[in-house]
Parts: sequence; C-alpha cells; structure tokens
Amino acid sequence: MSKKLIQENIDHIITFRRNMHENPELSFEEFETTKNIADGLQDTAFEFFHLKEKTGLIGYIEKDKSLKTLAIRADIDALPIIENTGLEYSSQNEGVMHACGHDIHTSILYGYCKIVSDLKENLNYNVVVIFQPAEEIMEGAQYILKELKKLDIKIDEIIAYHTWPFLEEGKVGYRTGDMMAGAMSFDVEIKASGGHAAHPHTTADPVFLSSNVIGFIQTIVSRYNNPVNPLVITVGTINGGTKSNVISDSCKFSGTIRSFSKESLNIATRLIEEYINNITDMSDAQCDVTFSNYCPPVINNQETVNNFVNSSPAELMEELAQPSMGSEDFAFYLEEIDGALFRVGTKIEGEERSVLGLHNAKIIFSEKAISAGIEALLNYTTK
Repeated sequence: MSKKLIQENIDHIITFRRNMHENPELSFEEFETTKNIADGLQDTAFEFFHLKEKTGLIGYIEKDKSLKTLAIRADIDALPIIENTGLEYSSQNEGVMHACGHDIHTSILYGYCKIVSDLKENLNYNVVVIFQPAEEIMEGAQYILKELKKLDIKIDEIIAYHTWPFLEEGKVGYRTGDMMAGAMSFDVEIKASGGHAAHPHTTADPVFLSSNVIGFIQTIVSRYNNPVNPLVITVGTINGGTKSNVISDSCKFSGTIRSFSKESLNIATRLIEEYINNITDMSDAQCDVTFSNYCPPVINNQETVNNFVNSSPAELMEELAQPSMGSEDFAFYLEEIDGALFRVGTKIEGEERSVLGLHNAKIIFSEKAISAGIEALLNYTTK
C-alpha cells in the first residue's frame, strides 16, 4: 500500500524538491522555503504552527491521547557555497547551495505528510513533524525545543534522516550507539607589540607562537586523549603578518574539535586554553581564546533503532559499519528525548559526483532516497 501511494505522489514530491534545490536559503533566512512547505501541506491532516522567527514549521496530528507521540525532524537550511553541479535545477541564489542534502530531508518529510494524511486511521503514534531552520549554524534544534515548550507539545520519541553519499541509493542506513560526533569551534588570537624581523628578541612573535600552539594541538590527540575515544582536532584557518621582514603584532587561527566522548572534548578545550595561556605568559604576549558552536554527539537509542529497522523489509535497511566524525544539531533533541538518526543512501552507481563528500560544490544526490525515506517512515508509523 505505502509503495503504491508513494508512486502516486512522487512526481509532485520530486518537483517540490527541485524547486527547493533551485531556491536555497541560509540559516534563519528560510522564509520562502517555510512558505512553500506550509502552502503545499495546507490540505493535509496536520495542524501547523508558525514560529517566532517566521522560519521553520511544526505540524501535529493527534490520533489518540493514549498513544506515544513521535516527532520526525527535517532541516531546511542551505550552505554559503557556489553550486557547480551543472544540474538543470541548480541554485538560482548565487553563493547558496543545498550541498548537505537538506532538500532531500525536507522532501522526504513533505512527502510523508502528504501521504500519511490519507492513512491517519492507521497511525500507531501521534505524530509531530518538524521543519527545522538553522542546522548548519548549530542553533536550529535549540530554537525548536523552545518553541515546542511554548506550544506545550510533549514528545516521547524523535527520529531524523541525513543523506549519505557512501550508501547505495534506495537504502536506509542505521546503527545503534555512536552515530555522529560532538563538535565545537575554537578561535584564537595571539597579540604582541610587533617589530622588525632583524630584532626578534625585542618582541614576542605571534606567528611563531601560533605555529607552536598548532603543533601542540596535534599532540593532544596522540598523547593526552584516550585512544579508544576517537578525537579529531583540525585547524582550518590561520591569518597573520603582512610583510616578510616584519614581526606581526597579531596572528589569528581557528578550528574544530570533534569526538563521540564529552570527556575528550573537555580535555581538548582545557589543554588548548592552558597551553596558550602558559606560552603567551612566558613570552609576554596576550591571547584571546574563544570556544563556540558546541554540539553534543549523536548517540542513537537502541530500542528506537531496533523498532525502526524491524518495521521495514530487510532489503530496505543496511547496517552502517562506522559512525561519522561529522556533527549534527539533532543531538540536542537526543539529550532530552529518546530517538535516533538514520541515513538515506544517495550514491548513484557510476556517477562520481554522487560520492563526493558532503558540502562539496559538485555533489549531487539520488532522488531515490526520497522514496526510500518515505517508505520507512510509513512502515514505522502506520499499521
């Protein structure tokens, strides 16, 4: 039944997805995206609530107060990337692209809303649907949690999807426990008086000190972290100096820390801060160290995963051998609500662009993921 209903609706859902891909919007700017979702779903069985920031949408079907309430979340924002896919429906918003597959996530949930509205009597949950803004800046989930509290909507379980270019199209990937890493950003500025390159003894050298700190940061992973807890620290930017014979008066660098272990994240932040403070004190320099954009790890609930997987045919599901060191603000929901994040495979056989890493300007996503994602949701939520 579910496959037949999906086929009857898939052309409309694909059209919706391509329009969304063509008109991407950045975090907390998803106004037209929100309007298009609301307009497209106004004839469904869901009661929709518009939110404080005028972006994002929450919908609700209450089948029976005695049933558990399941939330399904899709993120709707895009990235500041210039698209280079060559698709006929490439981004028309210059410098903005759905390079993480959020248009796929949203289209799955949009299609699910369309189809499940005709199956309301078969629901075995009360269902909340969340079209969430601002995942890419790690602020949307916490915003939605506040909105849910204002609306007095209580959730017993929550699930979500994320695209995966290394999983075959038409498959839904799963694993229990560690799914995606926790992460945070750090920004460092080391400052001194500056001076002439011929007289290095007269001033601290922020460029040299920064290179020393960056070298030390790599030893945190190899010598201070328990190796059974994976930890990745990457310095992604560095900016200092204007001329080869001038000792700069400042140097800035920034990066990210990622782990499945909160303990490892805490160790890394403590050591980075202590080392920078010590070396700048010793050198008579000054420093500013800021940690931001914290996101906890995504740890999937075993019962949710087992029940979700067992509700669908085995050929639809595929167990994932490894977690990802990428991060997802869906983790904030899981700190309060039992649930799990699943992957939808977007790898197209023979198409190299579909197996590029997420956030790549050339990546494309298989639209077969949409049907697979909807099918698994219908299997899970209806009798």
